[in-house]
Amino acid sequence: MTTAIVPNLQLIYVSDITRSTAFYQRLFAAAPVFISPQYVAFAGSGDALFALWAGTTPDTAAAPRGEIGIMLPDGSAVAALYARWQQDSSLNIISPLREEAYGHTFVLADPDGHVIRVCQRD
Repeated sequence: MTTAIVPNLQLIYVSDITRSTAFYQRLFAAAPVFISPQYVAFAGSGDALFALWAGTTPDTAAAPRGEIGIMLPDGSAVAALYARWQQDSSLNIISPLREEAYGHTFVLADPDGHVIRVCQRD
């Protein structure tokens, strides 16, 4: 029997590691668990990491864009975070709180334009 392979790293490319580190530190309300000149990692759930990389980037045509997901326990938690983050003028909310087939959601963008979707847990 083979051992399951479990993804445990989400890495995004950033243009300014210092700016992005400050942004995600404020957004997550947590300090990084690892810092180097081109790579910064934040603890995720379990042994997962969310990391920023300011080194060599892949060909942008070959690198598909996706979304960073923050899943909260329920719709009321999503609405509460939306209300809190709406008060922070430094955050770029690009899609307001709304109801989708999967529940409450809203979307913001980081300083490099990465899309961050907040939604309720599936």
